[in-house]
Amino acid sequence: MPKRFATLLIALLSLSPALSHAQDAQPTATRTSKFLSHFDFGVSGMAFFTKDVNGTITSNAPNTPYTLSQSASSAAGVLVTLRGQKSAYKGLEFNYSYGRVTQSYSCCNLNASTGAYTSPFATQTTASEYTFGYLVRPPHEIFGFQPFVSGGAGVYAFSPTKYGGQSLQPQARMAYYYHVGGEKMFSQSFGFRFGVRQLFYKAPDFDQNYLRIKKTTFTTEPEAGIFVHF
Repeated sequence: MPKRFATLLIALLSLSPALSHAQDAQPTATRTSKFLSHFDFGVSGMAFFTKDVNGTITSNAPNTPYTLSQSASSAAGVLVTLRGQKSAYKGLEFNYSYGRVTQSYSCCNLNASTGAYTSPFATQTTASEYTFGYLVRPPHEIFGFQPFVSGGAGVYAFSPTKYGGQSLQPQARMAYYYHVGGEKMFSQSFGFRFGVRQLFYKAPDFDQNYLRIKKTTFTTEPEAGIFVHF
């Protein structure tokens, strides 16, 4: 009997650290899951529609004022969003978007290096957005969807492509945005999201005097996609 008692005592003592660890780990896991429950991660497809702008420039060659018109091609891209929501009226989000557009400049048949009048000028670029914003999800549904409104600021970066970029240098612009839309969960973890965004920024000139009109434009971006709620 003493031998059996000693064996049982040794077994209980060997289990006690594991039981203690399990008790300690359980609240930690609960705290982690509670923290993650405030976040969701979404991926959407979207389209780009940019407003045309124009302005007056005095080029180095020839040294005469002229009016330059700038336009960007319509395109498709992707939007990635990470959101954190503490309450209905207290939330934050980070946005990254990517698309490829052609910036076209028309006026007087510009030359890329001198500004002389030779032929129409266009450059193919990738456009990447990096923005942070404030997020509100009102507590009442509209037509069965959870509405949301967000707005913020960040950087909109333009990078000319290797073969279609006319050897221009990358340029980043300060950008401001707002976003309105709705979403609906179709399972405990996954949902559908749609909306419309508008991004405001100064039209890119790639630090070239002959393209610099210093005008603000905006890009309208309808989007739809899915998100996962942690």
